[in-house]
Amino acid sequence: MAGSRGALVAFDHASKRYPGLDLGRTGAVEDLSLEVPAGRICVLVGPSGCGKTTSLKMVNRLIEPTSGRILVDGVDVATREVTELRRSIGYVIQQVGLFPHQTVRANVATVPTLLGWSADRIGGRVDELLRLVGLDPAVHADRYPAALSGGERQRVGVARALAADPPLMLMDEPFGAVDPIVRERLQNEFLRLQEVLAKTILFVTHDIDEAIKMGDLVAVLDIGGRLAQFGTPDEILANPASDFVARFVGADRGLKRLALARVGDLEPAPALTAHPGDDASAARDRTLADPFPYLLLLEADGRPIGWLSATQVPASGILEEAMATAMSPLLDVRTTLKDALSMLLAADVQAGLVVDEAGAFRGLVTAEMIAERLHPTTPARAAVD
Repeated sequence: MAGSRGALVAFDHASKRYPGLDLGRTGAVEDLSLEVPAGRICVLVGPSGCGKTTSLKMVNRLIEPTSGRILVDGVDVATREVTELRRSIGYVIQQVGLFPHQTVRANVATVPTLLGWSADRIGGRVDELLRLVGLDPAVHADRYPAALSGGERQRVGVARALAADPPLMLMDEPFGAVDPIVRERLQNEFLRLQEVLAKTILFVTHDIDEAIKMGDLVAVLDIGGRLAQFGTPDEILANPASDFVARFVGADRGLKRLALARVGDLEPAPALTAHPGDDASAARDRTLADPFPYLLLLEADGRPIGWLSATQVPASGILEEAMATAMSPLLDVRTTLKDALSMLLAADVQAGLVVDEAGAFRGLVTAEMIAERLHPTTPARAAVD
């Protein structure tokens, strides 16, 4: 999808002080200086009251700084007309903020309508964006927010923020109000979108794991709105700048580094496969002869059905779908290795099935392959259970 790319954003000694209140008790910001290159995701993370949301809102002037400057592509936001500024920046919040009395189509069209776009242009843009965030316009466009799930509402919120193709997006805990499974799916989907869109994104979260997963750059803020460390996730995990940062990222920061790599970074291991209707005798011989005595049954389009052990494969006849009695977690190539390992542990198996966007099997990723990222001398070996 062609469109605007990201904008360079810089905080130049920006501060927000609240007279009469202790700096450490508020969402104040103290002398914040950092630069976010165009097309990158910068995550602001820290404990409650450290000024994350205040920093975000200073960019679109929902909160005015008391000193310093915030520059977008070299222009001080304080010099821009506030309505025009806000219409040029996408904004996504945890509560989504959809207008309940308007349809999904009308919600997504909010800013283009205010900008005076033609009806045809608005209609095409709404349909394009709904498809982009994984919603069928024919199914969802004429629904009202109350008829949507939490994950669907968040997708509509992202589509609305993208409607006028802004170079900069502000996201304040956008996935914080959904359950963990939906949250992980939305995170992966948004990272996929960012590969295409290349927007500059300022993203607020209190969750260090989400910060590590989502951010190209991470700004760790301390109580009182002071910048404790700014760098890539790997730099912060490998070399915390202070005791505060080390405590905040956690004692398991070595394990957290698994969140910086994805399933697609590994070369998947092969597996013996067959399809319903295949000759059972030949499949059994192959399975018994293999050091890994399991057979993965696949649908005609390559989607996994489940596993059969060598003893489950009959000596004659044909293979049937009902014979598969075990299943491993399905892993998207964008799933982080940390999430993949958690899924394997939760399922009490040693291997997950890597699938492509169509759900077709591409190979195995094992717990030992993931451990190799932490301990490179560990030999990799495939196993199901």
